Amino acid sequence: MADSRIPNEPRLPKSVEEITAAWLTSALAVRHPGTRVGELTQTWVIHGSGTKIALDLVYESNPAGLPASLIVKAALEDHGIPVSIRPEALFYDIVRPQISVSAPHCVYTAHREEPGAIVLENLLVRGCQMTDAIAGWSVDTVRHGLTQLASLHARWWGKGQVRGVPEFAGSNAFGAVLMEAGYWESCVAGPTAEHVPEPFGDRERMARWVPVLWALDNSTPRCFLHGDAHLGNTYIDADGGPGFLDWQGIRAGHWGREVCYFLAGALSIEDRRVSEESLLRGYLDALAAGGADPLPSWDAAWLSYRRHMLHGLLWFLCPTQMQPLEIISANVQRFGAAASDHRVDRLF
Repeated sequence: MADSRIPNEPRLPKSVEEITAAWLTSALAVRHPGTRVGELTQTWVIHGSGTKIALDLVYESNPAGLPASLIVKAALEDHGIPVSIRPEALFYDIVRPQISVSAPHCVYTAHREEPGAIVLENLLVRGCQMTDAIAGWSVDTVRHGLTQLASLHARWWGKGQVRGVPEFAGSNAFGAVLMEAGYWESCVAGPTAEHVPEPFGDRERMARWVPVLWALDNSTPRCFLHGDAHLGNTYIDADGGPGFLDWQGIRAGHWGREVCYFLAGALSIEDRRVSEESLLRGYLDALAAGGADPLPSWDAAWLSYRRHMLHGLLWFLCPTQMQPLEIISANVQRFGAAASDHRVDRLF
């Protein structure tokens, strides 16, 4: 395979130990010539579907005034399934400059070869807070987040794809693997399925319903999606507004998938029951303000929102190597209650 890197671009790291001052100097100099890192200290590492390494830096030369603390994100773990950072690198290179959604500043992307890598600002340094994915958000914060997602969806409404960004399968391909016999039954019998209501733990029934849902995901009008907008992929900015992280799951798809997954996963069960209709109407208003046309009718939007609870309920299949059990359980409990409230088993 031909080397697709641009001149002087470093090879992708394959381990945490390969994130050195020399590697980072080569990476940063691609966009910021003359940058030289003299000292590098790894302050923390978060292992997951994309490993994140926080770095404190002392520069020998920093003509661009880059931050003294950065985050490297790369695929350095063996989960038994391939993990790619390339979609997120493409997002920061191509999509991020065209949207107003709050997201980290990126100083380096590598997407010409798999699995890709990125270097981002350290949000904590500028006063941002990582979201407590178990506690959830207030209704007002969710409303603000939906307004941001509406602006993203409206930007490529009816198209879904962005020039220069290939079509990605998103989480459906991963979901199909997780729904296979054997793994499914092991999850149903395990702690992640504690809050899965009847009849959603039955693989045969879900194997009929989920492909119908995925077919709806590809129906028109499609839009550009974050693709994995759960609270673990969000933060609160220094001004109190929400922002979105971890854009590995970008894809063209149906707005209902993203709105349901975000809204029902971000609120307590009680707040969701009281506020979901008004929040969905507010999202549709924001879509219209962003120029999206044609808009779904209220009845079609409400049906799509309710059906997509099924997608969120698949949280119980998430491997605990990728998310902590307590976060998986919190999401399954929220989506399980919502699937029962909306009688989702009667919608397919």
